[in-house]
Amino acid sequence: MPFFGNTFSPKKTPPRKSVSLSNLHTLDRSTREIELGLEYGAPVMNIGGQSLKFEEGQWILSETTAESHLMEKELEEVKNHSRRKK
Repeated sequence: MPFFGNTFSPKKTPPRKSVSLSNLHTLDRSTREIELGLEYGAPVMNIGGQSLKFEEGQWILSETTAESHLMEKELEEVKNHSRRKK
């Protein structure tokens, strides 16, 4: 029975090799786009009924907000109404 230290010292396990589960890195860009339909556009987010689009390093208020759709519909109705009067 040892007084100093522990006699039980297991060997360290060797580090595991990291293996990718995906083979996407082996495909070239054009093949990935064709096979998987990977088409990346500008990031878009909707907050409080407004749509923001990230372009050229800035968040820009997008034209496709719900409010602008309502305004477009109202404008079309006014145009149609004025055409009917003619």
